[in-house]
Amino acid sequence: MARGPTVILERRFVPQDTLIMKEGDPGNSAYLIQSGSVEVYTENDDKKISLAKLELGQIFGEMALVFDERRTASVRASEDCNLIVITRQSFQQKLDKTDPTIKAIVQMLTQRIISANNTVVNKKSSSEDLYETTQIIYQNVLSVLPKNRQRTFQNAVLPKLDDFLNAIRSFEDRYK
Repeated sequence: MARGPTVILERRFVPQDTLIMKEGDPGNSAYLIQSGSVEVYTENDDKKISLAKLELGQIFGEMALVFDERRTASVRASEDCNLIVITRQSFQQKLDKTDPTIKAIVQMLTQRIISANNTVVNKKSSSEDLYETTQIIYQNVLSVLPKNRQRTFQNAVLPKLDDFLNAIRSFEDRYK
C-alpha cells in the first residue's frame, strides 16, 4: 500500500520570556509544546489579561490552522520551551485526507471557540451579562453531575451564587 510523503515538522527552541506570537499579527502556524510552558494573554486598555497557562502536550495558535485571520492573543514562554511547529499547509494536507464530516466539525468547533474567546476578551461589563454567563456555567456543571448529587449541589451553590450576583447588582446600582 503506497503512502504519501512523510511530513517532518519543524522543532523550535524558545527561551524563557520570549514573545512567541503577538496579538494582531498574521498567523499561519500553531505550536505543540514538547517541554516548558507558555502564558496566553491579551491586552485591553493597557491591562494584561491572562487567558491560559499551557504546558506539555498542549497546542496554541491553532486558529491560524483553520482561519486566515490575525492572532487573537499573545503568547510568551513562561520557561524554556521546545515546540513543534504545525504549519497551515501541513494541517490542511492532513485535513484534506479526512472525512468531510470531520472537516465540517473542525470548522464549527473553531467558530464556537472564536465566539467564546471574543466574549471573554470583550469583557462582559454589566451585571446582567455576568448573570447570564454565570447561569450557563452553573447549568453546565449541574448537567454533568450524577442525579443523586444535583440537589446537594443546587442547595449548596445556588443561594451563594444568587447572593454574589445580587451584591454585584447592588454595588453597580449604588455606584453608577
